[in-house]
Amino acid sequence: MQSRHETPGFFVPGLQTKEKRMGLKTDKVVPGRENRVSACMAHGGCASGIGKQDKICLKNNEREFSQAGICQLLPTLGMLLTLPDTAVIVHGAIGCGSAGFGMNTSIKLHHLLRGNPNAKDSLWFTTNLDESDVVHGGEKRLEETILAVNEKYKPASIIVVQTCTPSIIGDDLVGVVEKLRPLIDTPLLYSHCEGFKTKVWATGYDVAFHAMIHGFIEKDKEGPPPRKAPRKAGERPLVNIINLASMGKPDELELERLLNAIGIDVVIGPNFADREKVRLMTQADLNVSVCPTHDDYLIEYLHEEYGIPFVLKDMPIGLENTRNWLLDIAGNFGLEQETLALIEREEAQARKAVERYLPALKGIRVFLSAGEFRAVVTGGLFQELGMEIVGLRSYHHDDFGTEFYARLVEAQEGKDFPIDIANFQPFELVNLLKKVKPDLFCGHVSDNAWAARLGFPCITIFRIFDYYVGYRGFYEVAKKAARNLKNFNFNKKLSQNVQEAYRSEWYDKSPFAYIKSDNPEPTVEPESLAA
Repeated sequence: MQSRHETPGFFVPGLQTKEKRMGLKTDKVVPGRENRVSACMAHGGCASGIGKQDKICLKNNEREFSQAGICQLLPTLGMLLTLPDTAVIVHGAIGCGSAGFGMNTSIKLHHLLRGNPNAKDSLWFTTNLDESDVVHGGEKRLEETILAVNEKYKPASIIVVQTCTPSIIGDDLVGVVEKLRPLIDTPLLYSHCEGFKTKVWATGYDVAFHAMIHGFIEKDKEGPPPRKAPRKAGERPLVNIINLASMGKPDELELERLLNAIGIDVVIGPNFADREKVRLMTQADLNVSVCPTHDDYLIEYLHEEYGIPFVLKDMPIGLENTRNWLLDIAGNFGLEQETLALIEREEAQARKAVERYLPALKGIRVFLSAGEFRAVVTGGLFQELGMEIVGLRSYHHDDFGTEFYARLVEAQEGKDFPIDIANFQPFELVNLLKKVKPDLFCGHVSDNAWAARLGFPCITIFRIFDYYVGYRGFYEVAKKAARNLKNFNFNKKLSQNVQEAYRSEWYDKSPFAYIKSDNPEPTVEPESLAA
């Protein structure tokens, strides 16, 4: 496996030796990210310290008290439900199956934005295991459900998602699926996404990729596609853009526009992609990640099995990161000069477009909250607009994000800020916000609700209708921030008319008071960093 030091733009942390490598093709059950990339879910300290912590000690961090979180089932469903005309069977109790309700509207809107006016509601089912099934096993009910769904609905594919209960009682998910594969023409996908197996919910991304690869490529009735023949002279390069479930069509169009402009054709998937497009992804000349945290498991498979090189380093949000992302891609095809010319034109236009907003944004103190990579790169975008980062909450931490914290501190001439690695934990977020008192909060909708209760102006760090990546994203985020800072009276009124969420004595404590660590960082109080 290539390392960052050998070839710029190519890096998979923790997967550098054959002994440590766990691959999509060979894994029957996806390993938790605690083991695969030493992911951390509980840490509080300052940004400058995150790269100095021993990653094994970070992995072992725990909380004495935990208020909220999600399990890997949710991101797994969030990705698999995007597949067109697919039926998802949640094997387990009815409560787990109900998770599909909350995602249905968003996924349908995604399809509408992608030009499908006839988009239907997500098709999902549950085996609804009861006490008798727990005693006698649920395999028969699962088998009957698969056959009934296939006969009645005739979906393009069927995905079986195994939850905690059938795993605890020992149901053989893979055995049932392999038994039924020869009996039906519909591709069968399966995923082990039991919440008790990992605390790092982002493992659900890997689980979804595992289901797609085995169902559409490795176990497909046509067999895996052959490796692509070498590209002919003069043939336009074909690049896979690995899209996120949390990536709207506007952002996909922006990235496609930029790559088409330098002579590169694009395939975007596997989210919202059908079987044929997923199989086509094995024929690309390069795989390009939009979010390294999201994509490394899939990219390693395509590299190992199909010899496809990859770019797995930056998220194209902000001017610097977009520049680096484009140049890493161009370097694979000798297109550096064309790309530099494009970058200069696009950057000049973007800087000119945001000039009107810069006076309102200069010196504004921002707090960010999101998945780690989106949070840190959006922080870089704000700094390019003259704003200051005063706090950051990441949903988890692994090696991909480490250097970006140092970049944010360096861009502020060494001025540090507190970070909270937390799988949500709103009690820590609210405590931290009260101490830091930012001028602007930027997070996902669920996070923004807590900041709005405190009266802070808020903007979303992601919405499926908006631009965030590339040069269009740079402009749109600047415009959105300036507009929300101009008028946030609703949030002010809200803060005056809601009860305090927590007891006053909680705010006297450190926001990290309940985090246990094998190698604690020296205590850093947010007030001192914000001063």
